[in-house]
Amino acid sequence: MLIFKPSDKHKDQGYHTSKNCTDGQHDCCSPQPKGKIPCPRCGEKAKGVLAKTLDHLLIPETKNRLEVLEGFHYCKTPSCDVVYFRGDTLLTQCDITVTVGCKEDASPATVCYCFGWTEEKIKAQLEATGKTTALEDIRAKMQAPGCSCEILNPGGGCCLGDVTKAIRKLKT
Repeated sequence: MLIFKPSDKHKDQGYHTSKNCTDGQHDCCSPQPKGKIPCPRCGEKAKGVLAKTLDHLLIPETKNRLEVLEGFHYCKTPSCDVVYFRGDTLLTQCDITVTVGCKEDASPATVCYCFGWTEEKIKAQLEATGKTTALEDIRAKMQAPGCSCEILNPGGGCCLGDVTKAIRKLKT
């Protein structure tokens, strides 16, 4: 398991970290490349993603055709078929080993890749009990055994924001 505790050194190297990752409650994520650029397909701003995320999630054929994995950005726009891009190189769901849960028609619609939480699982809990234990379960498991968001989550970062957003959406 990779655990990274961000330091001021990384801020000087052009990285930033998610607030969730440095709030003192957990340290699940490596610093992400700074800055967002528009996706060449949909035009929405996309954040940089670490090479180790792609190294873990790309299918072997895609990895073999790429010279380097650095410099890619992650497009989380649901209606866009692009998952990662760098210049003219566009990678889609067929290049990825996991279903990208934020994309339209994703099944399952995974929101936590470390501990298997999906929109479907959250919805089932909400329908059965009127509440969900997703956030509590994830936070507890982040303490032990720990998480690997930076390599398991296609976005390369902490999932708590995505989980919270999914819960809000499903409660309406």
